[in-house]
Formats: sequence, structure tokens, C-alpha cells
Amino acid sequence: MPRHQKLVKVPLNRGLYKALLFFLFLGLFLICLPGQAQEEEEEEFKGVGIHLKLRGARISFLGGDIEKGTAGLYDRQVAEIASAGFELGANGKRPFRIGYEMTGDIIYHFTPRIGIGVGGSLVRAHKESSLLFHWPGSLYEYRLMSLPEIKIFSIRLGLFYAIPLDRLLTICLSAGPEYHFAAYKYGGNLTTPYSASSLTHRAEARQLGIQGGLGLEIRMNQRLAFIIEVFGRYAKISGFEGKEETYEWSGGHSSTVEDNGIILFIEGEQYPRLDIPSAGEPGGQGAREAVFDLSGVSLQAGLNFKF
Repeated sequence: MPRHQKLVKVPLNRGLYKALLFFLFLGLFLICLPGQAQEEEEEEFKGVGIHLKLRGARISFLGGDIEKGTAGLYDRQVAEIASAGFELGANGKRPFRIGYEMTGDIIYHFTPRIGIGVGGSLVRAHKESSLLFHWPGSLYEYRLMSLPEIKIFSIRLGLFYAIPLDRLLTICLSAGPEYHFAAYKYGGNLTTPYSASSLTHRAEARQLGIQGGLGLEIRMNQRLAFIIEVFGRYAKISGFEGKEETYEWSGGHSSTVEDNGIILFIEGEQYPRLDIPSAGEPGGQGAREAVFDLSGVSLQAGLNFKF
């Protein structure tokens, strides 16, 4: 089987999803609580001007070359299986454009409306695609699996501006630069009684981007508010450097090939793909450095703690 179409399974992690649900239900619970903050007048809170904002979201992003290349690796493998005479069964192809994000910002308000802050976020995304297939007339099914994964830790600076609507509601604006540390993995495999193959990628990259948000704060009490925010970012991450490993087994013989370098996106073929060429080999027609496009808009929810 050609070295570029092998598809090593990464276990799914639902921690970010559970954390997002926790923040959402906690916020809704606090909204429903009766409290003096909403029923009677209070003295104006005069803290030190520090806010801690914690938010979570299910996000969508464009994906870029990484999304197209991993989809192309899978599609090419499916086409080869069909051309080899197998009958195709359930095809669970899934786009690699959805993930989860947890964010936090520490903000110092030097005026009641204007603040500056520093924060960070963690994005995690992974989507498994799989295909079941069998020989005509056979009841035994084989499985093709493909699983891309991206983890991105970001640090950012921000300018924050608050527009009070009344005692309970405040519109919040924010914007600033964001620096991303991305770790990309790809794993896939194909196994039959007569052969087996796999392809893995592990690579890292760093890139600068920009981010901003428009949110609504619902005051719970003097020190706590529930946040709903539309958050957007522009971030195209390139220069993924790492390792590609291919494994093949057939007829009792096996081989493993490892290449190191920059991951390239190759689109001048029927199916686009990702590849780290062997030393001295050309990248192929239409080859360029692969880009992961984290740009997108999401709806975040969380809490604002005031000190």
C-alpha cells in the first residue's frame, strides 16, 4: 500500500465538553437563585478592580489545509479499497471543523469602563472517520480508520471596555493579539487478515493571531456575573515541524519508514494530502507548507468573578 495513504487511534477526551456544560449549568443555576443583588439596592462595590473571567464553548473553525489534507488521505484510501474489489459498507466520514475551548482572562480595570488583561485558552479538536468494507459474499468486515487531532494553547493580551445598560446588564467589548502553540496529530490504520498499514503524524507550530469578543454580562451579585459572549478570532497557523511514520505488513514481512521535517499540503493530485517528504525528495506538484486555520466565531458562556 502506498506510503501516503495509511491511516493509530487517539483516545477521545470529553473533559472540555463536560467543563463547558458545568459552566453553563452553573450560570443558569445562579441566574435562578433569588438574591438581594436583584431585589434591593446595594452600596456600590469598590474592589481592587480585578476581574477573573472563565468561559467555555463548543467552537467551529475553518480547518484549512490540515482539514482538507486529512480528508483527502481518507478519501484516497476509500477509493483504493473500492477499486480493489471490496464492497463498501457504512462510511462514517466526519469533517474536522468542530472542537471545544476553555478560556480565562485576568483583567485590571483602571477606570469603571476600561481595563487591560492577560489570558489564555485551550482548544481541543478531534474527529474520527471510519469505513466498514468486506469481500463480496463474505460476512466478515474490515475497518478503515482516520483520526486527526489538534491541541492549541494560546496566550493573549486584551483591551476591555464595559458599557452598563442598567444595574443588572452590561455590554462588554474586547480585542487584542493572541499567540498560539499548536500540536497536531494524525493517526489512521487499515487491517485485514492479509495485510496491515498505518500512518502517523506528530508536529508542532507557533503563530500570532488576533481575537475579539462582544458579550453580555448578567449581574448575580456585587462580585459575580454570568457571561454570554460572541467570540471571534483570525489565526492561520503554519510551519508544522515534526515526524511522519509509516508501517506496512504483508505476507509475513513488515517495514517501517520515518521522516522528519515540515508537513506539506499537496493538492495537485486527485485527492489532496499531507506529507513529510523523505530527505532529498521533492514535495510534489502544488506542494506548500500546510496551514491549520483556527479562524471562526463561537458562542461562549461562563462567569466573571470581581475582586
